[in-house]
Amino acid sequence: MFDRRWDGGGRDPATCAYDTQAMWIRFATFAVWLGVGASAVYWVMPWVGPESKQQQPAVPVAVQQAVAPADWSPLLSRAAPVSDGAPALPETARFRLVGVAGPLRASGQGVALLSIDGQAPRAFKPGERVDGSRVILEVSAHTVKIGVPGGPPSLTLQAPLMPPPATGVPAPAAPASAS
Repeated sequence: MFDRRWDGGGRDPATCAYDTQAMWIRFATFAVWLGVGASAVYWVMPWVGPESKQQQPAVPVAVQQAVAPADWSPLLSRAAPVSDGAPALPETARFRLVGVAGPLRASGQGVALLSIDGQAPRAFKPGERVDGSRVILEVSAHTVKIGVPGGPPSLTLQAPLMPPPATGVPAPAAPASAS
């Protein structure tokens, strides 16, 4: 009935209707190729499929009026010179000490965080030029001295002191309730 020359892995086709291992391999191969086909359809459809045309809005959109262009001249031109009639700011009002990182005693170390003329604060080390001919002469834990190099300090800025720590006795613990 069956051809005895059939080589089914050494099994007799009359006693073994199908090979389970071969069927699982065929099923896995079929599943992989099914996934490949689905992926190909997914990626090809946007180029091949019909283009969806967006519908026009039912309500007309209001047309915006043209806005006048911005005036860039203040940003691109030099600042106007300060007139002599304007009151000059005192030295202490120009400089604001934002922070200090320095030793307790004055030395050549430390960094002062200064805001000059209301600008963003910058870090200055001793010896660095602040403005014009003035430099940072000395930085200590709470003070910064500014002046001409080799001369006496013309300006001393003090950092605000931290408030003293709160001290006291903790409140007594609530008595444990008896059960």
